Amino acid sequence: MTRKTNSFTLVEIIAVLLIIAIMAAVAAPKFISLADEARIGVAQAGLNEAKATLSVAYAKAYLTVNKGVATPTRPTAKDVLDAAGFVTAVAETFGDVSVTMTGTASEFAIEIDAVYDTDTTVSDTWDIPEL
Repeated sequence: MTRKTNSFTLVEIIAVLLIIAIMAAVAAPKFISLADEARIGVAQAGLNEAKATLSVAYAKAYLTVNKGVATPTRPTAKDVLDAAGFVTAVAETFGDVSVTMTGTASEFAIEIDAVYDTDTTVSDTWDIPEL
């Protein structure tokens, strides 16, 4: 007479553990990649917020530079940074992102570097619109 038990054999347990290990080995790189992509996305969001701030500052700089002038002049990068209240090459904070903007009085573009989590950097250029 055979006895009926409700337990797993050692072979069945090892097979299940092997399947779980294979699934973890396949899925782990994907999750690591997602974390890196998320960090880049946060840095990009900080960079985009800086660009939006510069767009508003451009309008203010345009009005300041061209107050009472018949023929408008294109504001420089320094004019826009001054209107935004930013100091060139000094990091500003947008949320968790440190953003550095660089531009001079002779340039019509602002270099932007956004750093998140000390090792994720996104860079771009914001061009001052032409008249």
